Formats: sequence, C-alpha cells, structure tokens
Amino acid sequence: MSDVTVAAEPCQNVPNSRALLSPPCNNDVSRFSCGDVTNLLSPCWSFLKGEDASPSSDCCIGAENIADLTNSKKDEQKLCECLKAALPNIGKYDPQRLPQIDQKCELDFYIPPVSATYDCSK
Repeated sequence: MSDVTVAAEPCQNVPNSRALLSPPCNNDVSRFSCGDVTNLLSPCWSFLKGEDASPSSDCCIGAENIADLTNSKKDEQKLCECLKAALPNIGKYDPQRLPQIDQKCELDFYIPPVSATYDCSK
C-alpha cells in the first residue's frame, strides 16, 4: 500500500461575490489586509483630494470589492484603521468625501469620514 498525500483544496471566493480577493479559510482571520485596502481604494485618492468631482469607475469597483470583504464590525474597524494609516500618505484630503464614495458609487456600504483623530472603535 502506498502513502498518498492529497493537497488541501485552496480557499475559494465566496459564491456570488464580486470580490477579486480570495478569503482565507479561517473565519477568525480578516478577509483583507491593509495592503488590499490601499490597492483597491487608491483609484479614489484623486476624488478624496478634491481633484475629481466624482469617484472614477475604478474607485467604485475597488470600493465595491472592499464592501464585499467587509462583513462584520471587526472588518469595519480594520478598514477604518487601514484607512487611518494610509490616508496621511496621500497628502491633504477631505475626510467628508469618504462617505460620498458609497453614495456616488451607489453602494449599500458606509465608509466613515476617517481622519487622524477619527475613533475607529465606534
């Protein structure tokens, strides 16, 4: 009798999800990293800085993917903390434009007006 090792199936995207990222198998682990947040929302930076009147389609797609990956209060808090860490690196921006992304992109998802002093635990 030979010993055969079968590789575990890789984790798959959630059925019917529009997300581009595969969630981890362990439900205790967040489904996204701060790097994912930065990469997915970087097309929104020009809107947040007031350079564009509306979010670009790439911004809306990134926000939609973040919305798909953010399914718990813990995920929302992590998103907030990731934004709080990333946004100072883009220069001057208007935190009040963050909630406009979900409105203008017609998403059923709230992105809070994160600034350096915003309390992500709320």
